[in-house]
Order: sequence, then structure tokens, then C-alpha cells
Amino acid sequence: MKNTIQSINPYTEEVNAEFELLDDTQIENKIKIAHEGYQEWKRTPRSEKKKLFLQLADVIESDLEAIAKLQTLEMWMLDTESVWGVKWTVKLIRWFANNFEEILWEEEFETEGLKGKYMYDPLGVIFWVAPWNFPYNQVLRAAIPNILAWNTVIYKHASNVPMCAQKLEDLFRQAGFREWIYTNMLVSSSKTEFILSNDYIAWVNLTGGEGAWKVIWSIAWNNLKPSVLELGWNDAFIVCDTDNLDEIVEAWAQARMANGGQKCNSSKRFIVLEKYYDEFCEKFAKKFSELQAWDPMDHSTTIPPLAKKWAVKDIENQVSKTVSEWAELLVWGKAMDRKWFFFAPTVLKNVTADMTSYKEEVFWPVASIIKSSSIEESIKIANDSDFWLCGCVYWDNQEQLIQVASQVETWMIFINKPAGSKASLPFGGVKKSGYGKENWPDGLKAFTNKKVVLY
Repeated sequence: MKNTIQSINPYTEEVNAEFELLDDTQIENKIKIAHEGYQEWKRTPRSEKKKLFLQLADVIESDLEAIAKLQTLEMWMLDTESVWGVKWTVKLIRWFANNFEEILWEEEFETEGLKGKYMYDPLGVIFWVAPWNFPYNQVLRAAIPNILAWNTVIYKHASNVPMCAQKLEDLFRQAGFREWIYTNMLVSSSKTEFILSNDYIAWVNLTGGEGAWKVIWSIAWNNLKPSVLELGWNDAFIVCDTDNLDEIVEAWAQARMANGGQKCNSSKRFIVLEKYYDEFCEKFAKKFSELQAWDPMDHSTTIPPLAKKWAVKDIENQVSKTVSEWAELLVWGKAMDRKWFFFAPTVLKNVTADMTSYKEEVFWPVASIIKSSSIEESIKIANDSDFWLCGCVYWDNQEQLIQVASQVETWMIFINKPAGSKASLPFGGVKKSGYGKENWPDGLKAFTNKKVVLY
């Protein structure tokens, strides 16, 4: 009897589709084909690779709305956000296709009387464990540079987005890529160790939570496989002196509620100076209370259902624990009275360092507002976390902003704008939010061997 995986519509709870999971023999065969294909792909001219990826961008762009709709059906990203995200993905593909040759070009040098050059050799078959919250963009953000660096890739997508997973593989075929360059691996999480133990797997890449990180890291370490890990977590949004509180509240709402709050680099801890605190909390609670939770295909909807049913119980536990620790609940704080996977947008006031939502990532539509007596204390609070991906600082004083930003212990910090990402900029965590970088030149070079040739 075959094991299967289902795609469930989070809004209707209906089954979109059902897929058979691969058995061990099928898994080994796909890895072997990817390895054999790698031997051919690593000899592919740069011009051919560029052509194929530009074709991939064209293929996606030609059917953009249908591709975006599939993402909405599986994890219920708002339709408008899904369309925007696929457009961004097309831009990412073209950026890498148009810049990879210069980034990976051989570099000549002289040192201590020797001449030489650096060359970037591929590594082989890369195994990637993908997240569910951005089933196209986050996958391609890693797949594209990996493949452009002459590797082949095997992807284990999240279990709740198998239709998007299969669609990506189909798009690669449609664009003219050989079957072994990009492989969708429909397997359960229990097969991760089996895959990573295969001698043909050269490296592993993960975007996910702390639990998955510990498992993947341990298996990779035991098998001497290098890795790049990105985990997200509890990013801070600092509000300094300002005369533009209404604009900041608007930006704050965008920063927290992108993708229904299910975004690794969205702000989660909001740190506000005491003199603005009560007014800010009042305005922000009002903004959250006005959000409309309904059908993500309806353009008037501003809050989609959560992507997974268990998430409703998880967030309810985190919020109730924080309230029991004496945080003040300003807005909602409970599952909505509907049969679907909705949790009402939630604002928590007077959150302090000993509370659950301060210490843990609340990866859902919840904002924790923390009071600060000074800029110095705001920086201290922001840095009081084991996890850092992105941060935001808002202040009318541009010169002082740079000084504050330089003291915040994060990978990337945004001044007077919500956090985001671009193909041309590095993306990755610090502390326990992971290691290694995706995007920009580092993303292309991460999965290569920088070989030194001396003559």
C-alpha cells in the first residue's frame, strides 16, 4: 500500500490533490539520476545556462496569475501578495541569469612571487529542505544560484504544498531544463536521514524552524556534509523619536502582517519609547482591529487563514501563556469562530523579557509591544535575543539612525522601511537564526569550491 500526501485548502478544508510518496528505491534512483546528470551539467557552457534561466523567467511570466493562484490555494497567501511574490521571483531569476557570469568568473592574482587564479568548481547534488510559507520564492532563491554554479538540486518541499512543489518541477521542464537538473522529491520528513546519508549528496540547505535545524544539522554533521541554514525568528522593530507616528503604525502593520504574519523576516517584537507607548499601542490596536479576515481570493481581504490547522492551537497557546504572564491583550487573541484555519490579529501590550512572546518566535498574526525608557535601552532589548534575521529602526533623525543601526546585532537592518529581501543583497541569519548566506554573490559562491590554481 502506497503512502500518500494531501494538499488541503486552508480556507475550505477540502482536498486539492493527493500524491504518492516515493519509496526508498525511487529515492535512490532519483538521487543517482541527479548525480549522473551533474556530470553533464557541469560541462554546460555559461551561455546555455543563461539562456535556460531567462526562458524559465519568461515561462513563469507568461502564466503568472495561474501560478500565483496555485500558491494561494495551497497555503492561502493573499491573492494580491501571491501575484506580487511571483513577479518578484521572475525578477530574481533574471538578476541571477544576468549577473552570475561576472560573479563566478575566474580571478587572477599575484602573491609572494606567485601567480595564480581562483576558480569556482561545483560540488555535485545539493539537497534542500524547503519551507511552506513562500513555496516558490524561497525555493528558487536557493535553487537558482545552486544550479547556475553547475550543481544539480533535489528538493524536499513542505508537506502542505505538494502542488506548488510539482509545479516548480514542471516549469523547469517547460523552460527546457533536463529532468535531472531540478528534482522535486515527494517524501516524508522521516526520509531526511536516508537522503542525506547517500554518498551522492554533497551539501544540504534548509529554511525552517529551530527543531528542523537541529535535526538537519545533526544528520549533516554525522555524514560530514556542509550546510547553509536559515531559521528566521524574533526580529525587532525599534521606534525612536518621531513626528510621524501614524506613518510608522502603517509601516508596522505591513511589517507584521505580510503573508498573514507567516514570514520569517517580519518584525515580531516592537520596541517603543515610553513617551509614545500608550498612543502607539492604541493606534496599532485600532489598525489590527480593522483588518478583514476572509477569502484570500477576495481583494478586500487583508488577513488570510493560517496555512496549517495545528498553527491555530500553537498560537493560541503562546498568546494565552503570555497573557497569563501579565501581558495586556489589546485586540482579539483567540481563534476566530469559523471552521477554517483563522486566528484573529492580536496585539499584546506591556510585554517584558520574562514572557513567552518576548522569548519565542510567534510566527503568526501577533504583535508584541515592549516599552523602552531610552534609545540605549531599546538597543539592549533588541539585542536581547538568541535569534536575529532582520531588524527595523524608525527615527526622523537620519544621522542618529545609522548609529543605532550599527549597534543592533542582526544580519540586515532596515531604516524607515519594513524588512524585505533582494536578489542583489545577502540573506541569512546570525546567532541561532542560522549561518551561511543566500542571494547576491555569496549565494552563488556558497555551494562551490573556491579552487586555487598556482603557476
